[in-house]
Amino acid sequence: MIKPGGFLFDLDGVIFQGNSLISGSKEILSALTGAGIPYRFITNTTRMTKNNLVKMLGDMGLAVDSNDVFSAPHAAAEYCELKGYNKILLFIPDQEMQDDFSAFQLVENNPDAVVVGDMGALFTFGLLNKIFRIMIDGAELVAMHKNRYWAPADGLTLDLGAFISALEYASNKSAAVMGKPNANLFKLAVRSWNISKSSIYVVGDDLDGDILGSQNAGMKSILVKTGKFREEGLENSKIVPDYIINSIADLSGLIQLG
Repeated sequence: MIKPGGFLFDLDGVIFQGNSLISGSKEILSALTGAGIPYRFITNTTRMTKNNLVKMLGDMGLAVDSNDVFSAPHAAAEYCELKGYNKILLFIPDQEMQDDFSAFQLVENNPDAVVVGDMGALFTFGLLNKIFRIMIDGAELVAMHKNRYWAPADGLTLDLGAFISALEYASNKSAAVMGKPNANLFKLAVRSWNISKSSIYVVGDDLDGDILGSQNAGMKSILVKTGKFREEGLENSKIVPDYIINSIADLSGLIQLG
């Protein structure tokens, strides 16, 4: 049995799959709340606002507060605040995400940082060249994540990471990357908890994003065999989780709640 200080849960593939909650997820979260163990949900998505994520979970029957969800855009905003940036040039697919950056002056020229989410088909040569020139002039590039590709219904599609890598290569400058598996997302998500990183457990279905990310942040990891999980991926990977369970429902047999 483990005695956790807190939990970070991936969402898609751990808490829900498709349009339904994964069996046992609601009960586990209720048990953690009753035991006073803090938890948050972490996600790389930049295609849906935090409020829309909360609404989607509510429609599935899981009532969560917006503060329970820590997404890549939220991490980017907190990072910029910690860096002391005032002026931000923001490229995001959903203008509702501007709410996460309400503390900053949103500008078109001479920003302290360029913050970029996945623009999908809106990535053009003109847009990339504009970001490149602003980086050369001294602005930091803040990438919400660096995923290589994602898998919508119509087939594999280039994700934000391909364009961030191009900008890094052209400018000879590294981006500050927020999303998994970078440690930034994990550390920023628990900044207010004031508990040891080594007592925090990350529960995820993705070896590269969740499990490696937890290790990068100095946290413990629990791999679930739902969502993205593939047995052959585990066998061929050098990434070793601290624990492996069939699904989030089995977490109750692993943790000490008292």
